[in-house]
Amino acid sequence: MTTLDNVVSLERHARRAEPAEPILAVNGLRIVAADGRELVRDMHFDLPRGGTLGIVGESGSGKSLTCRAILDVLPPGLSVASGSIRYRDVDLSRLDAKSWRALRGVELSAVFQDPGSYLNPSTPVGRQLAETIRATLKLRRKAARARALDLLERVGFTDPTAVYRQYPYELSGGMAQRVLIALAVCAGPSLLIADEATTALDVTVQSEVLALIDKLRREEDLTLIMVSHDLAVVSQVCDHVIVMRAGEIVEAGPTREILRHPKTAYTRSLIEDHAVHAIETGRAPAAETPQRPALLSVRGLHAGYGIRTVVQDIDLQVAPGEILGLIGETGSGKTTLLRTILGLIPAATGAIELDGQRIDGLTGAPLRDFRRSGALQYVFQDPLRSLDPDLTIGASIAEGLTLRKGRLDVSAIDASVTAALRAVGLDPDLATRLPRLLSGGQRQRAVIARALALDPKVLLLDEPVSALDAVNRLHVLKLLRHLADERGIAQIFISHDLGSVAGIADRVAVLYRGQVVETGPAAALLANPTHPYTRKLLEAAPRLSGAAPATTARTLFTAH
Repeated sequence: MTTLDNVVSLERHARRAEPAEPILAVNGLRIVAADGRELVRDMHFDLPRGGTLGIVGESGSGKSLTCRAILDVLPPGLSVASGSIRYRDVDLSRLDAKSWRALRGVELSAVFQDPGSYLNPSTPVGRQLAETIRATLKLRRKAARARALDLLERVGFTDPTAVYRQYPYELSGGMAQRVLIALAVCAGPSLLIADEATTALDVTVQSEVLALIDKLRREEDLTLIMVSHDLAVVSQVCDHVIVMRAGEIVEAGPTREILRHPKTAYTRSLIEDHAVHAIETGRAPAAETPQRPALLSVRGLHAGYGIRTVVQDIDLQVAPGEILGLIGETGSGKTTLLRTILGLIPAATGAIELDGQRIDGLTGAPLRDFRRSGALQYVFQDPLRSLDPDLTIGASIAEGLTLRKGRLDVSAIDASVTAALRAVGLDPDLATRLPRLLSGGQRQRAVIARALALDPKVLLLDEPVSALDAVNRLHVLKLLRHLADERGIAQIFISHDLGSVAGIADRVAVLYRGQVVETGPAAALLANPTHPYTRKLLEAAPRLSGAAPATTARTLFTAH
């Protein structure tokens, strides 16, 4: 056995003196695409019962594919070419469909990133949970409902009866993720895989969900594999970690040892790029930036849905070339505010001005003309949902150009598409590719390119980097900062990642229960917050647990 084998072979959780037999053994796993490309090669580890393993790496590193291979749910066109996966004494590669139905979701279970993709929008979540319990545990309807209510309470709902009757669209992201966790553990599995389960959550909810997963692991004696691009998330829960890059293991061992003494340059870069550290952009601190007249102004804004007010008495200004960071937990009104500025939600009271002109209350032809102008552009969190899966990247960008400028000849469209892609650092050859063939970071750049093609004055950015790994996140954030500095594009940047906000924002506004409770220069506000809620957000930000003192002693937020 190689040195790496010895490192990756994980010993029993610290409670036992003697090592346990592995509950899961992966040896020489190799995953290939239909064209023969190797996506994962020589993946191997032994995981004992009750062990906790984190698998980290950037997009495309193979971490999620490894877990999908364990569950036998690889995407179409991908397959296990060689190697073995053994659960207890069972070779999983030899199981037929009937055997997998008895194992998956019962003995082996998983929690994935996007609850919306796994919850039926037309069925109350309690009924979905009860039906899953009936199918896996063969309980009668009344007993299944009782177990469902008990699980909802155990995952943190104070009123499980009310949640039982709610539909997925009525739940916040954190609430929906708790329901997914309840679904994953309802049959009492031995092994739980959490694949980017906290990626899109704000810092307070992320902290709560991590604590919940760890609590259930201890109470149920679960064996846990946690997949994440965020080392800090893994370090909170996992005793051991595997670092992957380009389909291979580059480093593995006890989490504390990896964080204190990383052996490879790549692992060191993941630690240094961790989101709690601000990006070094070489700019002067925002406090030293001269005050400029507002390009976008929001005054006394109240808005919501029907009779329910979500944001109230909002006063914000953004100057040309300025980035305003907007932070707050799920349900604080951040997205509602941006949608109101864009005109997707009518303002109840207040005023919204762009370049001195009122844009709230527009209807009919004036509203159509304003939208065609492209002055305000919205960039969403999930680029896959923002791009038509059947259109090439170039066609998606050209579609917006045609709507704004009318008929253009092919050469003019091609030139505009090429210029937009180059502006975001993408190879123009990617214009011929479909969205699914791009990496997460490339897709998000393509969405930004589509917005830039319309020459916007303001970008409204709703969690644009929350689903990206540290490397791609850094690239996109530097791109946004460049667009502000070089093109003068004003931006409102929503993020639950306070390190990202600290790295690129000139000023920060803190939203709590629909109201701005604190605002000021980014460096000053995040270093010395005055409102208790802002302090709570900072305290909840994930930190690298067990890292060397030299790393953890660094200032959490640094000036630009």
